[in-house]
Amino acid sequence: MEKEVVWTLTAQKDFWSNIIYLSTHWPEEVLHQFELNLDFKLQLISKLPNIGFSSKKYSRFKRTMVGKQVVLIYSVTKKHIVIHRLKHTSMK
Repeated sequence: MEKEVVWTLTAQKDFWSNIIYLSTHWPEEVLHQFELNLDFKLQLISKLPNIGFSSKKYSRFKRTMVGKQVVLIYSVTKKHIVIHRLKHTSMK
């Protein structure tokens, strides 16, 4: 059963920070590829929520890579995939 994806306010801010960073520092193709990768990953975890790696420090969270440099941190409830963070590893 497919779960609905919901974003925390922090994750929404992370998303826009990533968009601004990529559009400022990289060619448009990189931004487009990021959007495609993110969409694919969100569809995948909504269908297969346990594909992410469990966090060693916080067991309720899972993480997965979106492309080479973006980490998606999420948790799973009965009905939802909750996106908590979307961190670009080269951003400060």
